[in-house]
Amino acid sequence: MDRLQAVGVNAPQIEYWNGAAGEKWAKGAAGQDAMLEPLGVAAMDACDIQPANAVLDVGCGSGGATLEIARRVGAGGRVLGVDISTPMLDVARARLDALGGDSGGEGTFENKDVATYPFDAGIFDNVFSRFGVMFFIDPVAAFTNIRTALKSGGRLAFVCWQALDKNPRMEIPVNIALKYVPAPPSKGPEAPGPMAFADPARVRRILSGAGFDDIHLESLEPMLQLGPDIPGAVQKLMGSGQAGRLISPAPDDVKARIADDLASAIAEYKTSEGVKMRGAVWIVTATTP
Repeated sequence: MDRLQAVGVNAPQIEYWNGAAGEKWAKGAAGQDAMLEPLGVAAMDACDIQPANAVLDVGCGSGGATLEIARRVGAGGRVLGVDISTPMLDVARARLDALGGDSGGEGTFENKDVATYPFDAGIFDNVFSRFGVMFFIDPVAAFTNIRTALKSGGRLAFVCWQALDKNPRMEIPVNIALKYVPAPPSKGPEAPGPMAFADPARVRRILSGAGFDDIHLESLEPMLQLGPDIPGAVQKLMGSGQAGRLISPAPDDVKARIADDLASAIAEYKTSEGVKMRGAVWIVTATTP
């Protein structure tokens, strides 16, 4: 499959998610799905996806949520998963092929940028996303384009992270890493990234600017499963998100010190069911006029 060309306003994100980051997320798809699936299900429930609906999955990644949507819409429905990452879409397509036509509704994946995708107007009943909307360079333009694909009265629902200080899974490894490695160039709170939609006022401003109505944000603070034990959780925390980007180029001795500190820092989160930390997300919903 041809890789999406890194052109246009979202070129930096296209380049990033088709490089080492995309390969890492593709390789860890099963673990990410295990941790994030309950949050995706909460957003699906809020999206009110019905049998026979046509659904767009924005930033579908490795397709775990897309296939669940296909099951929900059933044989009379369809779901289109769109993502800029070729490595993750390779996993998504392999998962779909493995089902051998038993996914439920019609499922397809496209390696495209939803910010510029030439959607036909009013072809979807629902738009869903599990952590796939926080990386737009121009989010108002991207959501305006997405809105054109929704029918009148169509429903949007997505899940996104709240602030870093409400998500110790990400805050703790970053703070420990910064004791040993240089801090990255400072970015504003609205720069594309995992926490870009942490501010509810900004989310409302983006969606209203893109033409959506009935905008609501519901706070959800679930316990997130990080791994069966401390070593597994340390490996996951050091290899993902901002912490992963900081730690990856560090020499092995520095990585070892970070791992030791992180193991000590998360010891209190070990339970009889593995290592768990509380997270904080927004379940965001909106409709089209």
